[in-house]
Amino acid sequence: MAEAPEAEAHDPAYTPDQARDRAARFASKLATTPAWPAISRAAHTLDLDALRRELAARVGVDTLVMGTEDEGINTGGRTPLQLASAVTNEMVIYRRGGTEEAFLGWAASSPSRRGEIDEGIHADRIACVALLLGHGASPNPVGPLKTPLMGAARNGNLPIVNMLLSAGSDVNALYRCAPNFTDDVWSALFLTVLSQRGDCAAIADALLKAGADPNPPEHAERSLMEWAIWISDRDRCLWPVLLRGGAILPPRVNPNNGNAGFQAWNNQLARPYLEKIEAAGSWTAYEKAHRAKLLATFTPKFTHLVPASSPIVPLIVEYSFHLGFY
Repeated sequence: MAEAPEAEAHDPAYTPDQARDRAARFASKLATTPAWPAISRAAHTLDLDALRRELAARVGVDTLVMGTEDEGINTGGRTPLQLASAVTNEMVIYRRGGTEEAFLGWAASSPSRRGEIDEGIHADRIACVALLLGHGASPNPVGPLKTPLMGAARNGNLPIVNMLLSAGSDVNALYRCAPNFTDDVWSALFLTVLSQRGDCAAIADALLKAGADPNPPEHAERSLMEWAIWISDRDRCLWPVLLRGGAILPPRVNPNNGNAGFQAWNNQLARPYLEKIEAAGSWTAYEKAHRAKLLATFTPKFTHLVPASSPIVPLIVEYSFHLGFY
């Protein structure tokens, strides 16, 4: 007799009170959106059919709209591509459900069901972004707000990041999150590190290979690599990607953080991998030493197949191991 499938553990996204709080915040943010142009509402809901209708009616693909998250009256607003790239899955879920009860139902549903919904939203987002780009949407809209690439990076959406890079997005555009503060500046790579959503290591790698500055302006007096180390408990896979891309490993004592933070910061740097990089002098030097160590280990094992001087063994080592990554 076949065994009954194991019941899925009940693991809600939020408690009912947390879900109500998030629903209330979404409702507040959406209070002004009924006055938005239809193309903007379609992009913000990732409604592909509605977006097609608006574009077929020759509505401007870069139509601007002001939202509650836009910081001032002179920001100009956001385009449909900015909206479609940046809107979060939870906002889309709330917009599509339309009520607090619907959002509570989603939050209480099983992880597998929520995963199915996320997959559907992901497919809709890719289709909407492809449609907008195919109709000539600018990947670099004018204005001080976050670019489409920044929105995609912050959401941890690698396919959208790749689509926007292929379309010519400016990988080093900067966003000043608070116009009155000169030290709050983000790039797409910085947002990838700060949010650490989705496949952030692959996104960081794609941005760096597209020419992203590995050492962009500091945010809140900390460098990109400092932030990556401070929030390392989420995804340490970022460290080698950033270091390989040219990010500078910060010193053990950072004068910008004050004496009280010295010991805490030094403790953060006292991680075996970071200590290896520090001892080698750079990521490149550590990668070279790592390669030499692996070759010394594996070259003797292949002498019965190829000469020790053959370039095949180094290629095998390079292909099989993430040199410098551990």
